[in-house]
Formats: sequence, C-alpha cells, structure tokens
Amino acid sequence: MIFSWLRGKKSEPSRGELFAQSFDLDLPVLIDLIGRRLAKEATAERAMLLVAFKNARSELKMFRRLKKEERAGVPTTYAEFGRATAKLFDKYPPTQESEPEIPKAAELKHRRLFHFYRASMVGAISERGHETNQQMHAVAEVWGEYIASSGHLTSIAKHSRLWSEDELSWCAADFDDEMQTINVALTVVPGFLWQHEEMLAMAKKRFGLHRTTFLTRGHDNEI
Repeated sequence: MIFSWLRGKKSEPSRGELFAQSFDLDLPVLIDLIGRRLAKEATAERAMLLVAFKNARSELKMFRRLKKEERAGVPTTYAEFGRATAKLFDKYPPTQESEPEIPKAAELKHRRLFHFYRASMVGAISERGHETNQQMHAVAEVWGEYIASSGHLTSIAKHSRLWSEDELSWCAADFDDEMQTINVALTVVPGFLWQHEEMLAMAKKRFGLHRTTFLTRGHDNEI
C-alpha cells in the first residue's frame, strides 16, 4: 500500500522546470514580469541581454535550417529556446562567490545562461505579440528600453569575460552611439517586429530612426 502511494506521489519541479514555466504565462503577465525586472536592471545588464539575444537569434536561424532538413529536436522559436535554456539551470546553478571580481567557470556559465534566458523571454513576447497583433505597444516599450543600452556594447566587447570574440564580433567595431543604436535595431531586434507601427513609432520618438532605416537596409523578417 505504501509503495503504491509513493509511486503516485508527484515530485516537486526542479529549479530549471520552474523557470521554464515562465514561457507558459499569458502574454500580459509575461510582459509585466519582464517590465518589473527591467525596472531593476542596470544599463550594462540590459546591454548583456542584447549580446545574448543577438547570439540566440543566430542560433535559431541555424536551427530553423536544420529543421528544414528534417532534423527534429532543435528549438525553432524563442520560447522553445528559452525552455531548453531554463532546464540547464539544474546543471549550472548560481554559486556563492568569495571573489566577485574573479568569477569561477561555473558562475560564468550560470551568468551566460541567465542572459540567454532573459533574452528568450523578450523574444517570446516579441513572437506572441507579432503573431497575435496584441500588446505591441508594450512590446515596443520593452525594446525601447533595451535599445537605449546600445552605447554600452563597445565597452562590453572590450572587457567582458562572458562572451567569445565571435559572439561579440557584430558589436566590436568602434561605433558611436548613433551607429550602435542602428546596429542593434537591424541585427538584434527581430526583423518581423519592424512590420508593426508601434515599433516604428517608438524608434522614431526615442532614437530618431525613421521607417526608411528599416526599408533601405536588409534585415531578416523571419526571426
């Protein structure tokens, strides 16, 4: 009898599984969660998300090509990428650092995962907002806050220990703030978002970028 009860008892979800459940939240709730996190983020931390997002976007492009070749089991959306990333928190939990200026390898891995996880959440609201044409004003506000951190990317490219040279090559040029903003708008922000008037209005109001910026320069509309 007791063994039957034990077999039927559900185990508690792991840390990674709990983080993965974020992607099942309703769109307004997920946007609110991101917004509350944004309010506490330093500008440099926001810029780290941009680095993670650019590299997640590149990986998803590759995974989509693999999917077309009928290779199953790879994530092809930001939400799927985020769930897969979240589950890695069980393997790489946060560590207690005695020397915060010299993080250990395990802590570096956790930090990278956390930036990819945050980036995937922003990608998930972008996908769902685009697909449903809902909450696009809120999505645009979130992106406006992250694009505003573009000026920190050059410094991160020179000094960060989290990212490889390849992962930073897209932002390592000696751009001024205006060019780095355009760089982020075209290479980090999912191209499909620039089909929405809310995004175009935000770009013009906050950064002086006109719709011709996105019409005359190539960017990927699929992801």
